Amino acid sequence: MSLQPDFATAPRSRRRPSWEAVLLVGAALVLLYSAFAAWRARSEADFAVERVAVAHREIDQTAARLRAQSPVARDADRPAPSHILAAIARVLPGDARLVGLTVDYTHGVGLELQVEARDAAAWDRLLARLDVSADFADVEPGPEKREAEVRSVVRARWTGGGL
Repeated sequence: MSLQPDFATAPRSRRRPSWEAVLLVGAALVLLYSAFAAWRARSEADFAVERVAVAHREIDQTAARLRAQSPVARDADRPAPSHILAAIARVLPGDARLVGLTVDYTHGVGLELQVEARDAAAWDRLLARLDVSADFADVEPGPEKREAEVRSVVRARWTGGGL
């Protein structure tokens, strides 16, 4: 028997297979890329928040400038609803009543009157009074049913000539 040592049982340094090293490098690259993407997304979000804040400031400044420039002129052009109602009350016959009123300030002062009259004669008196009144122009009666009671709509434009 020979007294030579057996190297087969001696510990050897274990080497990783090459595919494990490739996977480890790939995982490290994915981690770096995801960190970069998260940092870039956060900077884009900060930029977007700043742009929204700038837009809100510009809107507030423009609204303040408009309020400062036009309240006197805008209010002077708009009649008080009480003046419009008073003019309607002056032309409304006793046997007719105003059911509803819509005032549109977008193109002049447009009026839409929902009216009920007891009979056709009261309806005709109302239309005649609206036509001759200096407060109203472009009087257009809506569809009507001339049965016992007349319910209809009248569209007109406020001129305010009687004030």
